[in-house]
Amino acid sequence: MRPHVVCAILLLCTGCIGRGQDAHEPGDRLGTFHVTSGLKRDTCQAALLGVTNDWQFDVKLSRQADTLYWLNGEEAIPGSIAKDGTSFSFESGVEVTLQAAQGARPGCVITRADSASGALGSSTTDVPSFKVDLGFGYAVKPGSECAGWVGVQGGFASLPCSVSYSGSAKRTALPTALAD
Repeated sequence: MRPHVVCAILLLCTGCIGRGQDAHEPGDRLGTFHVTSGLKRDTCQAALLGVTNDWQFDVKLSRQADTLYWLNGEEAIPGSIAKDGTSFSFESGVEVTLQAAQGARPGCVITRADSASGALGSSTTDVPSFKVDLGFGYAVKPGSECAGWVGVQGGFASLPCSVSYSGSAKRTALPTALAD
């Protein structure tokens, strides 16, 4: 697999049905947000991840009771909203095969553990903004052999490793309920 494809898979894979809505947008829609974030830490130092000092992206959010959904375009990732009505957190993960197994030789599979925590700008469905800290932890899946990806140019400096960002988001599109 080519480094630019691996980059997209590793970093961006970076998303209940309510009242007749699309299963990909459960609960009450909060809108579309543009997130602007800055790199806090990168212990991976892996060119194949495509880590940059600044990272911007769009995400949709929806809410159902004490569950906040991060709608990344692929899936609705459920997170929790604290009792204060604004603090939130998410955890998810993915496995990425960097090199397939060949005969008796195991392949290289990396697990990525994603986390996000932050605070919504409102405890209602009218959320104009939010703050967020994003973390991505990378490790070798047990039983994998990834020595060819560690300590080499373009690979990981070491594994396990992590990348983290801190940012803020502003709503760029209102949900249908607020736009009416």
